Amino acid sequence: MQEERKRILKMLEEGMITSQEAEELIDSIQYAEDVQENAGGEEDEHQSLSTKVKWDEKQEQKSYQSGSTKKRFMDFVEETIKKVKNVDFDLNFGQYFEVSHIFQNQGVSFSKVAMDIANGSIELKPWQEDDVRIECNAKVYQVNNQDEARERFMDQKQYHVDDESLSFSISSKKIKTNVILYIPEKSYKHMSLRLFNGKIQSHGFHIEDLHAKTANGKVEFENMSGSSWDIETSNGSITLKDVRLNEVEVESLNGSITLDGEFEKVDTQGVNGSIKCNWHGHHGHKGFFKTTAGSITVALPREFAVDGELKTSMGSINCNLPNFEIQEEKSEVLKKELRFRSKGEQAKPLHLEAEAKTGSITIN
Repeated sequence: MQEERKRILKMLEEGMITSQEAEELIDSIQYAEDVQENAGGEEDEHQSLSTKVKWDEKQEQKSYQSGSTKKRFMDFVEETIKKVKNVDFDLNFGQYFEVSHIFQNQGVSFSKVAMDIANGSIELKPWQEDDVRIECNAKVYQVNNQDEARERFMDQKQYHVDDESLSFSISSKKIKTNVILYIPEKSYKHMSLRLFNGKIQSHGFHIEDLHAKTANGKVEFENMSGSSWDIETSNGSITLKDVRLNEVEVESLNGSITLDGEFEKVDTQGVNGSIKCNWHGHHGHKGFFKTTAGSITVALPREFAVDGELKTSMGSINCNLPNFEIQEEKSEVLKKELRFRSKGEQAKPLHLEAEAKTGSITIN
């Protein structure tokens, strides 16, 4: 895996990743080498790591009693190697020409948005106009001149807008496109934001149904609301700040998860990274938090009644909630568990489950 290390250093030199991200990737490659060295007696499927991203494959419902730690770790190693092998487009494709282009339509009224970019970034911004404006700044690889670059960009892009929906896509990895999408500040029924390599960010929207996924990159949403959200990244952090959501499902294989807002139901899962949740408001139905290598910290409103189950293998459990009673507790060397419930008769308590393999769990 020496070639992957060279790519990481090249990415750092070119400013594509930070020094912290480079360190995390190199550590991940070392993990992969360690696993492969110790996997001599395993089945062949554990020694051959896939490099295909199954974008359209539906995720099965997550269960905290399904899937072993070993399988999750092998999945994490697979995703890390895929990331390093596929992300370094500047190094792989060499020379490029830059292309800037703006798409704009007036008097739009759509309620659905679909963005699918292979390489680049997506940023959604609300504005007071009734128009849609898409600002594209692209690097086009493997072309001979500026005119050919612009022609390639226009040929590869797919753009459509009508009274129902807006769709924009660039499937070629040889075009790195940073997209800023300006759309009217209003409520939207559905949004699908997908990237293979790059960051997704937005603020100030109400989106009923949101699906955001990137194989490599951060996801950041601020001051937003919605009904059902599904957010995923294989390598990168996820941050939801000042949000108001009925249900949200979040997964990051390699990166931290930070949630701050009002929720009815939260389902988060990580492999290598901490999970932090500041739960506000007066309502809450269910909260599920799980990570393999990292800590879990959940802060709840004082008025919440809670029915909780906490588990960790190598960390500690700290429950600092007021007025609760312990129903079951275990404190063995490699198995710590705490089941508790708020005292008194409380209607519909928040059901909370948190599990960490190597980190601590803190409930405040």
